[in-house]
Amino acid sequence: MATAKTATSSTAKPSDDAVSAREIEDDIERIRSDIAALAGSLKKYGAGKTGEYKSRATSAGEELSRKSQDALNDLTAELQGYERALTNEIRRHPLQSLGIAAGIGFLVATLVRR
Repeated sequence: MATAKTATSSTAKPSDDAVSAREIEDDIERIRSDIAALAGSLKKYGAGKTGEYKSRATSAGEELSRKSQDALNDLTAELQGYERALTNEIRRHPLQSLGIAAGIGFLVATLVRR
């Protein structure tokens, strides 16, 4: 037959592997402080990268603006050259220019009527 053994509180010994609740709370608090330190480091890192990317974007925008202005200046100079050439041709051949203008006007008027 089976017999039941009863253990008293005085005979039970905690094992060496047992961890107290206080040690667990201390470990949790250390982990929380480590996470807070990590979050602070990530925030500083992000702020540094934000400044770096903002600086890059600003310089790229300024470069794009400068290139656009240069292209606009080149186109303006080219158009002024064409304007001068057209003016010179009209002065050299005024009747021919008048005839061409009248012909173009007639074609446009014909197309608009339809």
